[in-house]
Amino acid sequence: MQSPAVRGAPQWLRGLLSEEFFDSCGAHPGERKNDKNHFCVDCAAALCRHCLPHDASHGVLQIWKYASCFVVRVDDLKLFDCNGIQSHTVSDHEVVFLNERTARKRSASVENPCAACARPLPSGHDYCSLFCKVKRLGESDQGLRRALRVNQRIAAAAGGGGGEDPAVAEAPQSGKKRASSSESGRSCGGTLRKRSRKQPAPARSPSC
Repeated sequence: MQSPAVRGAPQWLRGLLSEEFFDSCGAHPGERKNDKNHFCVDCAAALCRHCLPHDASHGVLQIWKYASCFVVRVDDLKLFDCNGIQSHTVSDHEVVFLNERTARKRSASVENPCAACARPLPSGHDYCSLFCKVKRLGESDQGLRRALRVNQRIAAAAGGGGGEDPAVAEAPQSGKKRASSSESGRSCGGTLRKRSRKQPAPARSPSC
């Protein structure tokens, strides 16, 4: 179920924070290692290794598990500013938790609580997870927009006049139809994508 806290976020961010990863992929039920541990930003859908996109322009995040929770590498999350989120080092990579954590007792009286859920944090951090930062910044009109990193070409194209605010653009792939979660395997895998065949130019007759 999607939390009201992420309804004002772009589609890809809502999907990332509401998806149940590591479930079996419905598009590849008979394949081995078919757990959904990837997320396509362009399709806003979870993927298994068998539905990974052939199109290199699709942005794909790999989801990991740490302390029984979903995490993502900070270096991979290029569309959102992770500053202020408590990070952890896993296999030499800096990761952040996707969702709000519930294991530890919370109290607003602790020295450095999470700004969204009051979970105790080490000094120098404001949020315990990506969800908590999105929830907190979403309380203001401009807070969440400032944290979103938008493709510069889209920002430049949308900066001339009215229309959609470039800071809330869904993903860096403009003009592509998004797929629902049930269609994610086909959309990202490209199995149903038709490619037009370029007709060869007619041969020129040799001059006399």
